[in-house]
Amino acid sequence: MDEEIVSLPVPDDLLVEIFLRLPTPADILRASATCVSFRRVAAHRSFVRRFRKLHAPPLLGFFDDRVFHPAILPHPSAPAACAFALAADFSFSFLPARTCAWVVQDSCDGHILLKSAETDEAIFSEVLVCDPLHRRYLFVPPVPDDIAASVENPLPIKPRFWCQTFLVPLCDDEDAPATEEMPFRVIRLVLCKTKLFAFVFSSSTGQWRAIPSQGCNNLFAGLLSSGNTVFRFRQYVYGSFYWRTGYAETSMLVLDTRRMEFSIAELPPEAKSSYSLAIAMVEAGKSRPGFFMLKDSGSTLSYCIMQNDAGSLSHWQEEKTISLGRGHYLIGSTERYLLLFRLRSSSDGPGFYTLDVKTFHLEKVCDSSTSSFLNLHAYSNFPPSLLSLPTIPRGVEN
Repeated sequence: MDEEIVSLPVPDDLLVEIFLRLPTPADILRASATCVSFRRVAAHRSFVRRFRKLHAPPLLGFFDDRVFHPAILPHPSAPAACAFALAADFSFSFLPARTCAWVVQDSCDGHILLKSAETDEAIFSEVLVCDPLHRRYLFVPPVPDDIAASVENPLPIKPRFWCQTFLVPLCDDEDAPATEEMPFRVIRLVLCKTKLFAFVFSSSTGQWRAIPSQGCNNLFAGLLSSGNTVFRFRQYVYGSFYWRTGYAETSMLVLDTRRMEFSIAELPPEAKSSYSLAIAMVEAGKSRPGFFMLKDSGSTLSYCIMQNDAGSLSHWQEEKTISLGRGHYLIGSTERYLLLFRLRSSSDGPGFYTLDVKTFHLEKVCDSSTSSFLNLHAYSNFPPSLLSLPTIPRGVEN
């Protein structure tokens, strides 16, 4: 008599490793529908957090002035973007009422950072982080008085030109518990007459800490006296933020978010003649930053990669020139994609596009009726599903 073959259950830790190798959230959903044990593993916050670290969330669209522009067919994110547009609230009606409106400052990993316009002129204005999909928000506590008091000799002009508050992309956080699905960090930069100050807030600890201040003379070498500012067109590459130091300069301010240290990096000499809105940094692979520059009235892209010589990044080398046709504008970048806006042409209307850094494939994301892209924000997140659990505790106004 044949013995009955009994299938032993797959251990949860092995299921986790298998599920992490599935390429898309849709694959996770199909697997989790198989049985209760699969669903339990796939829905656990620790798994969701690990999956989201390994798999970049899809670009679902762009938003400006509280209007969301979802990706449309044939873009692969169109179905998820449609579901998201129906579920999310980009009017931010769930936020506490204020005399003045909340103003969007940044968007990252499904989180949106907003500042109260009521305190716009203050160096340490009131800010909160929200999740428009689940209509949740969390007030970021004010910078403690003892830390704020370290700011010396603020510049005698409106703070918004010399202060920035922004989110840090999701990364390994030593302070974050394993069960915290989506920790976030907020950075405030304050440029003063002689020093650059920076402060970091962690959602995991609920506290601010100061980054060692830097002397302006060491960092900027006279740029401030010429009237240039350093907070122009923030880019993020390989764990570091980059800022253009001026319209006619090739130097960039760099903040390494792992070491929390400032430095200066040089762009290709050709960037000196390029308008600041026409450059963007990307991840070129092998830990090398890439640099795009838009030329010829928005019709040509020049792509350079920082070369690695003897174990250190030493010089820029042009890799490729890409012809786009007239009327393109750079509006930003992600780690892998260049984000562009195209004006109306003979073949198509205005819209938002991405250029894949690896394949150089230009793909339309969505149409647009707007003629302004200066305050535009790209929005990436997993669609309303298993991998889009509430990420921020519901705020309580004091």
